[in-house]
Amino acid sequence: MTTPLERTASTGGDPAAVPPPRKAAGRWAVDLAVPAPHLAAAVGRALASIPQKLATTTGIEGQGAAVRGWEPGQAAVLAETAERLDQVWPAMLAELRESVSQIVLLDGRAIDGFTDFTTHGAVFVNTARLSAGRDGLPGWVRLADALVHEGTHTRCNAAAFSTPFLVSATDAAPSVMTPLRPDPRPLTGLFQQTVVLVRQTVLYRLFHQRAPLSDSQQAAVAARRTRLLEKAFQGVDTLGRHRAALTPAGEAVYARAAGLLEEEAAREEARTARLQGGRA
Repeated sequence: MTTPLERTASTGGDPAAVPPPRKAAGRWAVDLAVPAPHLAAAVGRALASIPQKLATTTGIEGQGAAVRGWEPGQAAVLAETAERLDQVWPAMLAELRESVSQIVLLDGRAIDGFTDFTTHGAVFVNTARLSAGRDGLPGWVRLADALVHEGTHTRCNAAAFSTPFLVSATDAAPSVMTPLRPDPRPLTGLFQQTVVLVRQTVLYRLFHQRAPLSDSQQAAVAARRTRLLEKAFQGVDTLGRHRAALTPAGEAVYARAAGLLEEEAAREEARTARLQGGRA
């Protein structure tokens, strides 16, 4: 990941009765997955990786997850998402076009989204992320969030294959707490989560500045960005305590992420000051 962060990013359910084209129309010709055994196997691995205690305490035990086919309305949400990304962050859409070859939809409550090494290039996204949320975010914003999140994991995985970000000895290092998971994760999970979170803060700032949003949607986007900033700082601070485990490439990515996060926080402080000044 040598480019600056802001510049770059069991089967079940019957396919739709009138399936959309396998390639989404519009600004991103990406494969829209249909249920297949290898995708079901990836979902099975993701389900098996959820700690039993976590599944019980979060209420997702027994909820499951399953690959499903795309419906025309869902393909339309993806097309709108690509159009909005092209408007506000074209470099990110270009990166997604390059690194993500397939989008897999999931039913069920157990998994919001994930990537899997054996299906590299495919990103798995829960269908709920294509609909408006209770927090007021429209479906296309929530889908863009998911795609930037999983697409960044995909890019990190590909980059780390040729240029590791962590020294090999960290494979046996103790797990650490991370901003996005309540259970301890390997250090590589913390590293990737930190990069993901910093990119998400950029995404929501650009949506707030440039996307056609209603007043209530603007407020929801701003609130989401504030939460992401907090989590991103948690990630940067925790990773900063483990910098000895970073390779030179990992240190470069960490430094860029930390610097970009400071820039995003300064922008947020300036925005808040303007709002407070307007109310005075």
